[in-house]
Amino acid sequence: MAKITKLPGAAVISGFKGTLDFYVWKGIACVRSWPRSPGHRRTPAVEAQWPAFATATRLWNDLSPEIREAYKRMAAGLHLTGRDIFVKAYLSPLWLHLE
Repeated sequence: MAKITKLPGAAVISGFKGTLDFYVWKGIACVRSWPRSPGHRRTPAVEAQWPAFATATRLWNDLSPEIREAYKRMAAGLHLTGRDIFVKAYLSPLWLHLE
């Protein structure tokens, strides 16, 4: 990321599409290289985590609205959502012995 004094015009930004990404972060104009996909292949360690995330997502969707609201209140003021807290708690070592 590099800070710039101001964002360029739309024509300049569109000319760099796919190469540079212009954006505003906390009121500061910035530019970075265009985000790249890691590709279709994932490492075995990443793929091994997919079932746990799928289970956490299913469990989140099965929670009652009252419980989900409680997680959302816990997340108030954080840079996380209630779902993030739930998934993090599910995936933490504390819960691994329950599977």
